[in-house]
Amino acid sequence: MSKKLLFIAASSAFYSCHYCFATELLEVESSVSLADQYHQLANQYAQKSSYYNSIATLYESQVLPVISVNPSIFAPPPAKPAYNPWLGSQFGFGAGGASGDTNSSSVNGSAIVNYKPESGAVGWQFNSIGQYDNLQTSGSGSNKNRLYLQQNGAYMFNKYSGIFAQASYLNDANDGFYYVWNENIGYKLQIFNNDLMGLQLALGPGLQQRHVVSTNVAGTQPQWLTQATYNLNLSNILTFYEQLQNTAAQNNTTTYSISTLNIQINKNFGIGINYQLTYNSNPPAGNAATNAISSLNMVYGIN
Repeated sequence: MSKKLLFIAASSAFYSCHYCFATELLEVESSVSLADQYHQLANQYAQKSSYYNSIATLYESQVLPVISVNPSIFAPPPAKPAYNPWLGSQFGFGAGGASGDTNSSSVNGSAIVNYKPESGAVGWQFNSIGQYDNLQTSGSGSNKNRLYLQQNGAYMFNKYSGIFAQASYLNDANDGFYYVWNENIGYKLQIFNNDLMGLQLALGPGLQQRHVVSTNVAGTQPQWLTQATYNLNLSNILTFYEQLQNTAAQNNTTTYSISTLNIQINKNFGIGINYQLTYNSNPPAGNAATNAISSLNMVYGIN
């Protein structure tokens, strides 16, 4: 019995020593493996440190000198200007001369007013044109006034097409009419519109009321309107505007053209060369078929 107990005690001691030795061996192996991992991480961070140091050296030698010379290179882009619904409107005042029924000198005032409530191609847009001329006949000294007004409102369904309504009024005894009214509705086509140029076409039926000076007869008749509006930006300081309007009625076809060449002096002020041409296919008795007015104006524009 004592021998058995002695054997069991000796076995237990052997296995205990073996377990302790194995545990110590595993701990040593784990310590060695962990140290290798730390060495590997140290090598990786050393490589990354070398890479980032080379980038910093390149930045200091190549980029910083450029920024010091021109700091605006890395400046944020300027903010876009706020939308102006009156953009393109202009007002002018000047003097010139007229030819046709009479050779006259003139003093005039003009206005083109654009209003577009919202930016973008779709939506409402409004345009008004006003042209006043005081004509003084050479030799006789008599004065005649000429007034042309036009109001146009359109709604664009998309970038290219929409509908419009327009009314115009002409008071021009020089052309043989106390007044000529035109009212039209129809289709509006935006053929193109970009930073360089724009072209719009308006077509539609309407009515015309006119009062002839020589016969003192007033009447109303149907008519058809064809109108083209063109603008061209020739340069930063040179712009051209043209509106050509043809009104075909039963007894007379009237073509009216207004052309303006503007030379910009500063942001808002410029010099305008203005030319108006009126043609009547069947003018009242004693009046010329073609009358023209040219003028040189001082112009204020909303740009």
